[in-house]
Amino acid sequence: MKYRELHRRFIKAGWKFDHAEGSHYFYVKDGVLSEPIPYHGAHEIPIGLASKLIKRYKI
Repeated sequence: MKYRELHRRFIKAGWKFDHAEGSHYFYVKDGVLSEPIPYHGAHEIPIGLASKLIKRYKI
């Protein structure tokens, strides 16, 4: 999975992009700020990290 695809899944699940610090994105949903999510565009996200984020944020 590409980082860009993960970003789209966050948006589709109702999370809104809040801000970026360096190469990490922060999303907000129902007043809750996410942990820093790495964003590197077209690069592949490691499987373990992708699985962790998908489960934690139910995206």
